[in-house]
Formats: sequence, structure tokens, C-alpha cells
Amino acid sequence: MYTIGSILIILVIGLYIAWIIYTKNQSGVVGKEEDGTQIFDVLVKGVYSPSVLEAKVGKPIRIRFKREESAECSRYVNFPDFKIRKELPEGEVVSIEFTPQRKGEFLFTCDMSMYQGRLIIV
Repeated sequence: MYTIGSILIILVIGLYIAWIIYTKNQSGVVGKEEDGTQIFDVLVKGVYSPSVLEAKVGKPIRIRFKREESAECSRYVNFPDFKIRKELPEGEVVSIEFTPQRKGEFLFTCDMSMYQGRLIIV
């Protein structure tokens, strides 16, 4: 007979595997290109939407964040691998611009890491 602890462990492992499969199968939104710059529009309202962005290495990126909420958690966005932290005033569009120099997957988050997104550089 299974104990409650065994059932919980199996359940947690199953949820973890499902989460890995779900997040690995998410394709990124490819930015539209304007004057050689890759442009992304991200809505901040409970989550980052879209939360997965796909861009090309060596080409400038402009990510325009629009925060449509007052939650303190979403007040800042951080790109730790690029040493970028920017305030997102409610109702305003804030642009972050940089040129990625290496391929990989990079996390962007709010200050408390409750809102998360991925920037995939190919």
C-alpha cells in the first residue's frame, strides 16, 4: 500500500516533468524588424505577454514594455545577464535597447522573480 508521502513524491515528480516539457516546447515570438532593429512589444499584466522572445545574435533589439497594472512586483524588469534593470511606470511604454553578442537563453524577471520571461538568442 502506498503512503501519502509516496503519492506526493510521485505527484511532484510528474508535475515537474510536465513543466519541463511544457516550457521546452514553447517557441519564441520573433520580433518584427524596423531599420535593422528587432522590435518586440510586451504587455505586463499579471505576466509578461509574450513571455518568450526570439532574436538574432549581433542585431540590435528593442523591447517595448507596457505595464497595465499597479502591482508593485511588476514595477521593474531585470535582464541580469545583460546587467539591465529598468523601471516600468504604470500605463507608459518603456523601451529597452541592446545588441546581444552571444547565443543562448536568458531570463528576464521582475524584482521578486514572480514574473518571468525568456529571451532566446539564435
